[in-house]
Amino acid sequence: MPFLKESAFDRLREAQASGRLGHAYLITGPIGSGKAWLAARLAALIIECPVEQVLTHPDVHSVQPESKSRRIVIDQIRDLEQAVQRKPLIASGKAVIIHDADRLQPQAANAFLKTLEEPPPGSLILLLSSLPEAILETVLSRCVEVPLLGERRKATSDEEQAILRALDECLVKAAKPGAAEAFRFTRAVQALLVDARERISDENEALLKSESARYKQAADGSSWLQERTEQMKALTEASSLRERERVLQIVLDILSRALGAQHGQPENETAIQALAAKFDPKNLLRRIDALENIRRRLAMGVQEALSLESGFLEMVVVR
Repeated sequence: MPFLKESAFDRLREAQASGRLGHAYLITGPIGSGKAWLAARLAALIIECPVEQVLTHPDVHSVQPESKSRRIVIDQIRDLEQAVQRKPLIASGKAVIIHDADRLQPQAANAFLKTLEEPPPGSLILLLSSLPEAILETVLSRCVEVPLLGERRKATSDEEQAILRALDECLVKAAKPGAAEAFRFTRAVQALLVDARERISDENEALLKSESARYKQAADGSSWLQERTEQMKALTEASSLRERERVLQIVLDILSRALGAQHGQPENETAIQALAAKFDPKNLLRRIDALENIRRRLAMGVQEALSLESGFLEMVVVR
C-alpha cells in the first residue's frame, strides 16, 4: 500500500528506534511523490545530522545518471563501493542514495549486488525510482520496497495561463489545427522548459557558491569541490526532468478538465470551456493518449526535442 512521504518516514523512524530498520530500501513512486525528501531524512536519521547537511555530509554518498546516455555506469558504482567500504569519517555509519535506480546499467547493477546484500555494518542503502519495473529482479529481491503516493504539484498561474493561451490559439481558434499549430504549441512548451532549466541552474550555482568555503575547509578540499560540482550538474539535469514532467502534467490536467466539463464538472476557465465545447469526448481522449505517448517515449530515453515535436503533432492534429 502506498504511503504519503510523511507516513512512510514515521514508520521507518519507528523501525529504526526499535532496531528493526533494514539495510536496503527501494523508495518508489511517481515524480513529485517525495522520494528524495524521504531519502534525505532517512540518511539524516542514520548519520545523526540535520537534514539540510545531508548533501554535504562526508558519510553520505549518492549517485545518479551522469553519462550522456543518462545511465548509471559501472565506474560510478565502483567508486561508490570504494567509498562505502571505507570507515565513516564523522558518523558511526554511512548512507548511500542511488537516484533513478532504474537507470542502472545491468553491469553496474550486478557489480553492486554483493554490497547491496551485505553492506558494511551501520550502512543504509536507499534506491529511488519512478519506474521500478525497469530494475533487475536480482536488485529488487535484495531491497524492501517503500511505495509512495503521488503528490501533484500545482502549476503556477503564469505557467498554466501560458499553456491555456497556446491551446486556445492552436486548437480552439484554429479552423483546422495542423502542423503549423503543432509547431507553435511545441515552442510554447519548450519556452517554459527553458525557463525552468535556467531557474534550476541558477539556484544550484548559487548553492554551490555558498558551499565553496565549506569544501575548502574539508580534507582533500579540491576533490570534494570537483565531486560536488559534478553532483550539481547531475542534480540540475534530474531537476529539469522533473520540471519537464510537471509541465506535461499541466497540459494533461487541462485536457482532463475539459473532458470533465463535458460530464458536468464545474469549470470557470474560459479556455477550458472552449475546449470542451469544440471537441467531443473521443477527440479529447485521443489527444490525452497522444500526450501519454510523449511521456512514455521520454521515459524510454527518446531525445526530448524529437519526442515533443512528434508527440505534439499527434496531439494537435487529431481527426
